[in-house]
Amino acid sequence: MQAFIVVYALFISAYCVPIFDEQLNYQWSLFKRVHKKQYASINEEMIRRNIWEHNLAKIHQHNLEADLGTYSYTLGMNQFGDMRYNRTKKKLSKTIYCDFTYRTT
Repeated sequence: MQAFIVVYALFISAYCVPIFDEQLNYQWSLFKRVHKKQYASINEEMIRRNIWEHNLAKIHQHNLEADLGTYSYTLGMNQFGDMRYNRTKKKLSKTIYCDFTYRTT
């Protein structure tokens, strides 16, 4: 029974650790340097790296399909590559409040 618990604990701990593509380490470092990205903790950086890899894969997939004629445009990585769509949308569509008075003469 104890052996089962140890194996189970190892399985759970291995499952919880995100697995990153080692071949993308240089691109990730370059992305952070170019866009001046700094994260509050290693945990946040791991989350952002995971999102970035997912977005990069979507970009590559789209561009392959564009090469085949499915799309007439290509995509590229930008400063929002480490954010999910909803967070990017929220960041870009903040309400701007204007304080002005309309006077009739």
